[in-house]
Amino acid sequence: MNILKFEKINLTNTVKNKNRKNSVFSIKKFEKKFVFFSNKELSSILNLYSKQVSNGFWKDYALDSQIENAIFSVYKHSHDKPIYRIIKNSQKGFRNSPNFYIKKDEEIIIKSSDICIILSKFEKKLSIKNFKNN
Repeated sequence: MNILKFEKINLTNTVKNKNRKNSVFSIKKFEKKFVFFSNKELSSILNLYSKQVSNGFWKDYALDSQIENAIFSVYKHSHDKPIYRIIKNSQKGFRNSPNFYIKKDEEIIIKSSDICIILSKFEKKLSIKNFKNN
């Protein structure tokens, strides 16, 4: 039977405090540039998504966060390009009021500063299309 001994290494002694503070500051500064969906925004998007999945129109989704955009992509099949993209665009992070878009390919379908307005119009547009196809 072998007994292993582990040594605890104190990383703060190996790295200079000055360099560590600068690296933490630069990481926090970098993270603030990325835009994310808030909890309320994401829950309203997922409510719409679940309705469309239950109707059989949407099959998959993807979330992406970029420096000035947060993107919720909707797919009909998981191997295709996205049918619709719900985009939150904010130039200065979450300090200013963001703009929301719904894009189909490169065409902007709806643009507004309130996500509830966009999703309600988007939901109506989908139900009208489906009604005309039947």
